[in-house]
Amino acid sequence: MNKQVKIIGNGQLAHIFKNLVIDDVVIFASGVSNSNCTDIQEFNKEEKLLRDALHKYKEKKFVYFSSSALSAKKYFQNDYYKHKKRMEEIIKEESDNYYIFRIPQLFGELKRHNTLINFLYYAILEDREFNIYSEAYRYVIDIDDVRYLVEQFIENSPPCITINLANPYRYSILELVNVFESILNKKANYKLIDKYDGYFLDLNDLISFIKKHNMTLSFSKNYFNEKIQTKLLNMQKKLDLDND
Repeated sequence: MNKQVKIIGNGQLAHIFKNLVIDDVVIFASGVSNSNCTDIQEFNKEEKLLRDALHKYKEKKFVYFSSSALSAKKYFQNDYYKHKKRMEEIIKEESDNYYIFRIPQLFGELKRHNTLINFLYYAILEDREFNIYSEAYRYVIDIDDVRYLVEQFIENSPPCITINLANPYRYSILELVNVFESILNKKANYKLIDKYDGYFLDLNDLISFIKKHNMTLSFSKNYFNEKIQTKLLNMQKKLDLDND
């Protein structure tokens, strides 16, 4: 008889795996999520929680979420990325049954989470001024597709893997802003700063896996636009129901 997975964490990434039913799996979706964090106490708190979980669930498949930026050798590694790298190393030392998923900019419900996508949405919606780099680029992925991919990898791939999960198209921040401007029918109030910030991901392993297992994903240049429009439509339907 199948058992529900053990989920560690209570944020949006943890919530998406609620009701997932797979034998002997632990989803570690807790700890530091803000890439600008420099708080050593927060880093240490996650490390302790991680070590405790690895010890307690040593016989289970162990899922951890890291950052795609670690796959870019020349990308600046701040304290947060160094911390994530250390967490990966601990997992590889302590477990022989792990799945490390490196994810880029994640988006789900457009709530006031501390993410780039949510920041852009609410800044434009509320006419707030913000700065963006003229040559800044990011990969993105919908949180629902993260769940789908994680489930497929656990069921169809042997453990001890580290892999990036991302839509292969690399967006400029200006493109993301333009999508929200079009959907909201509002002009964003931003200042352009002449600076480059970005990296490239090798997603060949992910693409091969998707093809091999005939997975249905809408990865494309239009991926972000289509997904965000769907989410906003669902938000409006929910709001209408709540107001009835």
